[in-house]
Amino acid sequence: MKGSCSANGALIPLVEDRHMDISRRPADELLEVIRVLLLLQGAILVASTIEAAFWGLVFPGATGTSVVMSGAVAAAALVARARLRADRSWTGRVVYVVEAVTLVTLAIDSALAFALTAAIPPAVALLTRFVLPVGVIALLRRAARATPPIAVGVVATAPAVV
Repeated sequence: MKGSCSANGALIPLVEDRHMDISRRPADELLEVIRVLLLLQGAILVASTIEAAFWGLVFPGATGTSVVMSGAVAAAALVARARLRADRSWTGRVVYVVEAVTLVTLAIDSALAFALTAAIPPAVALLTRFVLPVGVIALLRRAARATPPIAVGVVATAPAVV
């Protein structure tokens, strides 16, 4: 550091050493990846909600169920992403429901596309609506296995020294 900048030394943050950080749980890194994937999935669902709303306005016979469903799933994904922690089991259940709804809608859309056009959906749709939810489910299950259960009411004691 230059001598002229020595007064600003207190403003420079200390470098974190991730190898020495013992206050984190083993599943915290997996939960961070899950949060990023849920943010990506929520953004894709928001975009598909906007697209469904636009096409619903363009075609007067379209129903609003796709707008409501994709909007609800997008909101649930983003809320679950914001509240996902290792010690909250209900957010994991919400994530499972969001991913299940995404997979079910993919199955319905694929069946309709194959029945009406004799073609499967494009690869991008399969990646965002099949691979992404399956990846989130797999990471969530791995994070649940990596996190030891929290014992309530148990006091840890040090070994007796004789």
